[in-house]
Amino acid sequence: MLTESNVVFYLPTDYFYISAEESPFEIDKEICICYGNKGNEELLYLYGFVIDNNLDDYLMVHYPAEAIQSVPFADSKAQLLEVQKAEMRCLLPRSLLERGFFPPSLSHMEDNFMFSNGRGCNYSWSGQRKIPSYLSKLVFPEDFLATLRTIAMKKEELLMVSTLLEELVGSEEGRQPSDNEARAAAWEACGDSGALQLLVDLLQTKMMELEQGSGTEAYDTELLEGRHIMDPERHNEGGEKFSRNRWSSIIYRRGQKQLTRLFLKEAEYVLQLCLSEES
Repeated sequence: MLTESNVVFYLPTDYFYISAEESPFEIDKEICICYGNKGNEELLYLYGFVIDNNLDDYLMVHYPAEAIQSVPFADSKAQLLEVQKAEMRCLLPRSLLERGFFPPSLSHMEDNFMFSNGRGCNYSWSGQRKIPSYLSKLVFPEDFLATLRTIAMKKEELLMVSTLLEELVGSEEGRQPSDNEARAAAWEACGDSGALQLLVDLLQTKMMELEQGSGTEAYDTELLEGRHIMDPERHNEGGEKFSRNRWSSIIYRRGQKQLTRLFLKEAEYVLQLCLSEES
């Protein structure tokens, strides 16, 4: 609330000031702020509430760094990942789904058909591998796919990458391949199938972890039906009442399960397209 004194209010979570003498607000009137386009994890952490069916929600997917040591040819792959400045995790905003094969809303399909995911410059310099037909609809970030591509490489693919990079920089003494050159060589050697299979595995594992101990997305929906948050002003309403914390946790975990299911559907479909083109 504003007072008659010239007080500066500090809002630590949004990092800006409001001055009473500079504002257009009336004295003793409530001030409203915009929370911004935030996912439920941020809203819950910063403000203590969540939004059901939050259009700004996102999913975090990551490959455990410690798991690199257990993959075949771990040392060689670790060196290649370092050259690529590899991203071991990625955020998948819900909005990405509008660009994919199964958008929740069909209104954006035509507008986003030519979405290229920023990968055009990374393709084959020898012409041996064609640009995939699914590129315009691929919703997964190239930086993360490049990481998974390297982790999933087979022995012969790793040797091919090494040969390609040696040919590229061999005539220039002391030059090291750039991160884009290393990614291009990796794609030339193995394409997307290994990376997409690994992505499917990661999303399936994430879904199992989300459902462990809390059930399915459908079960969360069933829990919420006919129930509302405990509120003194709503004491006459029927139905079971949940504490705000319990209600928020169910909304949050249901949203994460929903996003995992939707992105998994995208990954599985693109994997099938990729395998059909590589066969």
